[in-house]
Amino acid sequence: MYSGHIAELAILWVCVVAFVGYHVWLYNFENPFFGLIRVPTTMARARQVWTRSICMDDKDVITGVQTIRNSLMTVTLFTVAAGYIGARAIPEILLTPDMLQQLNLIQSHDPITRSGNGTSLIQPSIKLGIGLGTLFICFLCFAQSARLYAHTGFLLKAQASKYKPSRWDFEGEALAIMGRAGLLFSIGIRCFFAFGILLLWILGPVALICATVATLLAFLWMDFLPAPSRATMHLLKLEEDTQ
Repeated sequence: MYSGHIAELAILWVCVVAFVGYHVWLYNFENPFFGLIRVPTTMARARQVWTRSICMDDKDVITGVQTIRNSLMTVTLFTVAAGYIGARAIPEILLTPDMLQQLNLIQSHDPITRSGNGTSLIQPSIKLGIGLGTLFICFLCFAQSARLYAHTGFLLKAQASKYKPSRWDFEGEALAIMGRAGLLFSIGIRCFFAFGILLLWILGPVALICATVATLLAFLWMDFLPAPSRATMHLLKLEEDTQ
C-alpha cells in the first residue's frame, strides 16, 4: 500500500466520522449555541403540537389532511427523483467504459493520488456503487416517509369519527407516525447530500474532503437559525396591537 493510499484511507475515515458524528450530535445532544434555533428539534416539536391540535378539534381535520397531502407530494417528488437518478441518470452517464476510463484519468491527477503511484485506493466503479447504495437508502427513507404521511390522514379522520373505538388511542399513534415520517424525510435529505459527497469522491480524496467540509458548513447554516431578538418581537406585537 502506497503512502497516497494510506492518506486516502485516513481522509475517508475522517470524513465518515465527521459526517456521522455531526448528525449524532445534532439529534442527541442539547443545543450548544445559545440564541440559535435548532431547526430539526423545533420542527419535530411543532409537528407534535400540530398533530395534537388537529386531533383535538374536529373542524381542523380537513386542514390537517390538506397539509399532509402537501407533505406527501413533496416526499413523492423526492422519491421519484432519487429513483430516477439511481436507476437511469447515473448508470447511463457514468457507467460507460469511456467515462470510467476518463474518471480514472481525472483521479490520477489528484495531489494525494499521484503519491500513490497514480492509482486510487478504490476504483471509481466501486465508489460509484457505494454512492448508489447511499442513494438507495435515501429512496427507501423517502418511500417510507410517504407511506407514513398517507397513513396519518386516515388516523386524523378516525380520531374525529364517531365510530372510533373508545380504547383506541389514535392521537398517540398519529403523534408517533408523524414523528417517524418527519425523521425519515430528514434522513433521506441528508443521505441525498451524502450521495453528492460520494459522487465527488470519484474525482479524488481532495474533492472528498472539500465536499465534506462544504456540506457540513451548509448543514450548520441550514440546521441553526438566529432567534428573533426581543426588540423584534416587541415591534411585531406593537404592529398586531395597532391592527
